[in-house]
Amino acid sequence: MESKAPGDGGYRHVIRVALPLILSNASATVMSFVDRIFLARYSGDAMAGAAFAGMAAWTLMTVFLGTAGYTGTFVAQYYGAGRKERISTAVWHGIYFALFSGVVLLVISGFSRQIMDLAGHAPGPRREEIIYFRIFLAGGGLIILNGALAAFFGGLGKTYYNMAVFVPANCLNVILNYCLIFGHWGFPRWGTKGAAVATVVSAGAATLTLVAVLVLGKTGRLYGVLRRPRFERDLFARLLRFGVPNGLQWTVDMTGWTIFMMLVCRLGGVQQQAVSVAFSINHLAFLPMVGFGMATSILVGQFIGSGRPKLAEKATSASFKMTLAYMVTVAVVFAVGPGPLVALFKPDLPGAQWPAVYALAAIFMRFVAVYCVFDAVNIVYSGALKGAGDTTFVMFMIAVLSAFGLVIPTYLVLSVFDLGFFAAAAIATAYIGLMAIAFYARYRAGKWKSMRVIESPVPSVCPGIERPDIEA
Repeated sequence: MESKAPGDGGYRHVIRVALPLILSNASATVMSFVDRIFLARYSGDAMAGAAFAGMAAWTLMTVFLGTAGYTGTFVAQYYGAGRKERISTAVWHGIYFALFSGVVLLVISGFSRQIMDLAGHAPGPRREEIIYFRIFLAGGGLIILNGALAAFFGGLGKTYYNMAVFVPANCLNVILNYCLIFGHWGFPRWGTKGAAVATVVSAGAATLTLVAVLVLGKTGRLYGVLRRPRFERDLFARLLRFGVPNGLQWTVDMTGWTIFMMLVCRLGGVQQQAVSVAFSINHLAFLPMVGFGMATSILVGQFIGSGRPKLAEKATSASFKMTLAYMVTVAVVFAVGPGPLVALFKPDLPGAQWPAVYALAAIFMRFVAVYCVFDAVNIVYSGALKGAGDTTFVMFMIAVLSAFGLVIPTYLVLSVFDLGFFAAAAIATAYIGLMAIAFYARYRAGKWKSMRVIESPVPSVCPGIERPDIEA
């Protein structure tokens, strides 16, 4: 007899899990987008510096965030297998890892100047980079802890809890940015420092809210999350075994993009501002759709845990079709009319550089339009692979393609052959396309159907254990 994770993997089931994640990611993306606009209106150096420093900080943090967040796959597979008693144990091991990560990031933040100096950027942006990087990393532990706590609700498929926490936190971030960047409503005019402080304070507010929901809500009590379990070396080792590759794939990918941006930025201030604008617009369209990838991971994990890979395939197919439809629509907008989006970043005090920045960014957006379609494949099929536990392949493939498909070719066309800005944009587009081919081929091979991250053998049914939809 099989354990039954609720739902049939169809469109409605996917939407029910994905929509809160999409809205959460959309709110975070809009928040980041508005922050960039605020900073652009504060100064071009502030916008460019914060964009690079934020990417660099996320590059360091993603290995920790990806590992802590992968707790959600353990929760999903335990849930699908009907092993309610193991869920809280998995969550606590994610929390242990998050607390360790926060200490490491705090130590690294003390070397912010030395790390940012390695980029070799102009004095104006570099000053802003150091400020943003130091504050963001110092509070990064809160973001990692949020990932571990949110993994509990995500793994259960109760993603509306996470939406209810993160959407208000992101709205708070926008308000604080408005106040702290420009000095409105009696707050200090901190510029880049204000943007970083606003992010950390908002993350702290989300942490407090998640803890409150776990302590006061019925779901946390039902699954015993309030009872801290003993440390299990085997479980923690499996979290590292599957979670670290999951985090490293983000780290490697972000490292590749950070180096790409660093190389482009060395072309000059115009190119740095143009690529910062284009990436900010791209994130506005791309990151909400990561919610479909997260939902695919959750549902694949639940169906793999319950021994029903056919439904995992069904959920993946439904998720891909919806993601592709959205990304094609976005691609058309980017290709046909990028001008109004780029114009949002025009400084309040126009400089002589702005017309050149506008022209470069508008053309770069047409390259972004092409790789948006490939990203639909990457989002969904990599999510399916990770939901089953195939994280090592995802990490390995991104590492190989990032090095040989993005970083080295970009260095050659810019630093050796001097082919210019748009040659680098073409390489970035080809890199995304190669990843799409690799992930789809791996998914079609089907090895993921026999994978698990939870311990084996796992009984197919646990008598007496129910998984009702408990509201907080």
